[in-house]
Amino acid sequence: MPKISVIIPVYGVEQYIERCARSLFSQTLDDIEYLFIDDCTLDNSISILKRVLEDYPCRKSQVLIHRMKENSGQAAVRKWGMLNATGDFVIHCDSDDWVDCKMYETLYNKAIEDHSDLVICDYAISNGVDDKKIVTACHSSSKEQLIQNTLFQKDPWSLWNKLFKRKVCYNIEYPTGNMGEDMLLTLQIIINSHNFSYIPEAFYYYSNLTSISKRKDYSAAISRFFQAKENVDKLIELFTKYGLIDKYKMEINYVKYTVLRLIQPLLRNKQCFKLWRDTYSGMGWQFIINPGASNKEKIKFILSCIKLYPLPHVAE
Repeated sequence: MPKISVIIPVYGVEQYIERCARSLFSQTLDDIEYLFIDDCTLDNSISILKRVLEDYPCRKSQVLIHRMKENSGQAAVRKWGMLNATGDFVIHCDSDDWVDCKMYETLYNKAIEDHSDLVICDYAISNGVDDKKIVTACHSSSKEQLIQNTLFQKDPWSLWNKLFKRKVCYNIEYPTGNMGEDMLLTLQIIINSHNFSYIPEAFYYYSNLTSISKRKDYSAAISRFFQAKENVDKLIELFTKYGLIDKYKMEINYVKYTVLRLIQPLLRNKQCFKLWRDTYSGMGWQFIINPGASNKEKIKFILSCIKLYPLPHVAE
């Protein structure tokens, strides 16, 4: 049984997969399982991956390249990876990003030293050349605070900077939509974990240059909206099931807003405004007093509700 399983979705990343793969195969930790999951990519990503692997013969026996039966989206790919991982610990890596060569050994050693179910590290937003911004990924000192801060997005709900024990992946409700799928998984992992540790050092380099979330056309925005809503609705069901819905009422209220803001730039469109108005109706006053929302978010929310946002010249 390997110490760590790394789950890497692969789709449309031929420009970035070599950098990602080399950073993974150069890890100082030897005992790793790599699950590269081909989501029926149409480019040369898998060919490039196989070529890079030839430079790391000691890693060949540790690499599994699985091809999905059809293009299924990142949520389904992550699910396949988590169900088929065999490591004591599991972590995700996006194939257009890359990692520090000491990342997995450092996180693993911290987990063993602290007897932690979950280890979080900082990350850097980088253009891959000469610019990077360090993101502090944890401001929490307790599990309850971590749940709160993750819901408020004060602590990122990303998966790829979190190493977690495979045994905490029980009773997982897997997402179906791709938007917000990491939020739904991360919060369940936190809830199932008894404790966590934090390393205030950036080991992960995030670029995400190929993300669908960067598309700004109307159809993409609507698709993201419904995918995110589906995952947030599942989250609400889970928090109700766990008896946490009242404890984290304001936090859930904020997460609802993260769904609404996906179509906020399109509210000059009558159909979008109706969708905005009818989705999570009745949450307005709660959002105005929500301690997790910024004043800017509250002002935009109020202006949106009375059809004054966005201004005509910025409407899409």
